[in-house]
Amino acid sequence: VAARTELPERAEWSRRRNAALAAASTRTVVAATTLAREAAEADDPGLAKRPRDLDLPPWQKGRYGTAVGRAVHGVLQVVDLATGAGLDDAAAAQAAAEGVMNRTEVIARLARSGLDTEVARRAATTDHWRELWVAAEVGGRLIEGYVDLLYRTAEGLVVVDWKTDHVEGDDDVEAKVARYRLQGASYVAAVEAATDLPVARMVFAFLREDGATEVELTDLRDAVAEVASRATELAEASGLAGAEL
Repeated sequence: VAARTELPERAEWSRRRNAALAAASTRTVVAATTLAREAAEADDPGLAKRPRDLDLPPWQKGRYGTAVGRAVHGVLQVVDLATGAGLDDAAAAQAAAEGVMNRTEVIARLARSGLDTEVARRAATTDHWRELWVAAEVGGRLIEGYVDLLYRTAEGLVVVDWKTDHVEGDDDVEAKVARYRLQGASYVAAVEAATDLPVARMVFAFLREDGATEVELTDLRDAVAEVASRATELAEASGLAGAEL
């Protein structure tokens, strides 16, 4: 005969119930873009990069942001990095999917500027992965995100983030990098935690019709440490530090 379990007093039951509801409603996963957005305290289209429904067609996965930006990312996800074969057809298909067929040539030029980058050329010669979803525990919090391009080198992995928002001049690029810094570092932290492999470089590639600007995150280790620190603060604030995620 099973032992009888005494029911708690109503006040104790209510306390336990409220605690359980609070724990269940706590967000245990944080997106790389969320960390960057909260740090920047700004609503930037370049940070509007969150996963969509996985049942959606491939050209609609993993992206919010502008229609042109989504289309460019979609092209760079499927086009041959080495030869650029299929770029024009992919640009037309992505433009149609996003409802911006009048911007097909712009999309093609932006995607072609991505192919002309040093990082794309290097990736084409080695193991590489595109639109790669990654999630791993960092600082007591599960961080997730979509890495635009990841490739392997003798020095370590390289994380690349395509940016299609408009930039003007070095000062603007510098300001954008400062805003996206924790986003890029979050991808690095998650990739390293998930693969147990070192990331040697994190590169932002700002795509323009007349060519791309590649900017490496120079304080990568400091930025990754800041991501871990912020994740720990979030975990402690929600009572998740040391908890199973």
